[in-house]
Amino acid sequence: MRVRPLAQSGGHSNDGAPVSKRLASWDNGCVVLEDEVGLDSGSLTGVRSQKYSFAETVLGPDAKQVEVHNAAADDLVRAVCIDGFNGLLFAYGQTGTGKTHTIFGPMASWKSIRHEESGILPRAVAAMLDTMRSREASTSSVLTASCLEFYMSSCLDLLDDASAPCLIGPNHRPLGLLSVPIDNEQACVDFMARVRERRHTRATLMNAASDGHDGSSRSHCAMILTLRQLDRASGSVLMTELNVVDMAGAERPNSVQSTLLAMWDAEKGGEPTIAGQGLVINFELSQLRTAVVQATEQHLKGLPVINAKTPGTEFIEFAKGCFDCSALLSMIVTLSPARSCGWETWFSCTYGEDLQRLRCPVQPQKAKDLSKLIAATELAIQRLSDEKASEAAANDKYVRLRAFQLRHETQQLEQLQRLAALAAEGKSGTTEEGGACVVS
Repeated sequence: MRVRPLAQSGGHSNDGAPVSKRLASWDNGCVVLEDEVGLDSGSLTGVRSQKYSFAETVLGPDAKQVEVHNAAADDLVRAVCIDGFNGLLFAYGQTGTGKTHTIFGPMASWKSIRHEESGILPRAVAAMLDTMRSREASTSSVLTASCLEFYMSSCLDLLDDASAPCLIGPNHRPLGLLSVPIDNEQACVDFMARVRERRHTRATLMNAASDGHDGSSRSHCAMILTLRQLDRASGSVLMTELNVVDMAGAERPNSVQSTLLAMWDAEKGGEPTIAGQGLVINFELSQLRTAVVQATEQHLKGLPVINAKTPGTEFIEFAKGCFDCSALLSMIVTLSPARSCGWETWFSCTYGEDLQRLRCPVQPQKAKDLSKLIAATELAIQRLSDEKASEAAANDKYVRLRAFQLRHETQQLEQLQRLAALAAEGKSGTTEEGGACVVS
């Protein structure tokens, strides 16, 4: 858990009216909330404390970015780079409590991925580039980045010029996402700038826009870093992924704008209202919490997780990837110390408590022979192309899925062929020397 600093003004200052719940104290292992019973009705009848000790680390307002990274992401990044695991990191919390700041870092840090204030994402890229360079003598590596945005129950590819819709496949993985090579540090800086430019943001009462800050993130944003490492001696390639998810802020409608839950703003050509956006965000966050609780119960009973598809929630389908034993999970819960935010702080703590209970036997990824993988991918492309071209397939209900699968396999083949070419030259997919290692 991370507690943001108290703001001088606005929704996260102490200017707002206090509510019955408040964040009373925090230390390295525990957060304490106090509940002034009866305060909301005007008659104080007593005070009771609630303690939350589920987090491995509780970081206060003075915590530096490197401390947050070391606590929440350092082991996860190392597992992806060195140990062959996939990783999934969530940042969850109330609007304006510092999720985007934690993941990306402040705007002043975006000129370099090794800036003192860099967030988790650029630090993870720096660690991956360091790993690639340290293994150049025996290993050829390719690092790519993709980004998808979950906005108003849709799924968009933020690297596509038209922010084209994308699809979450049966295995909870996105299909057909465009990817960019991250072969040097500037490529990561450019990638983050593109994501920031295209993501849906908006000023709210709890998170106002200002110079260098775009306001509240109105979508869930998932950055996917894919590392392919080829052992040139054996010819086997290991592919691992790190998914970094900046979740949209949980909120009460009357905190961000008004109690009017109109979904669309007719005066702005059908643009969703702030309250309407919040309604969809809260629904998806609630559905994820429910799915986690159900998965936890199934794992505790030793039973398989039943992932019934929830209509209209591509974000939930993507997030269910953390239930299938394919990825290690880390979560950052961000909190506000403002007196008016006590109910949101309580909800964030209970949300994190539920997700902390999830346990499943995560398995590392297996290395595969590169030549066989290329051959299998080429066959998949040929099969999908033939099916797409047939008249019967053009009329069936799987035509959209097939198109996304074809795009996915084509991009996979391009990266595998690039890896093979680098191996033939005895090179790794990096183009410049980096600074000091961020992750050992």
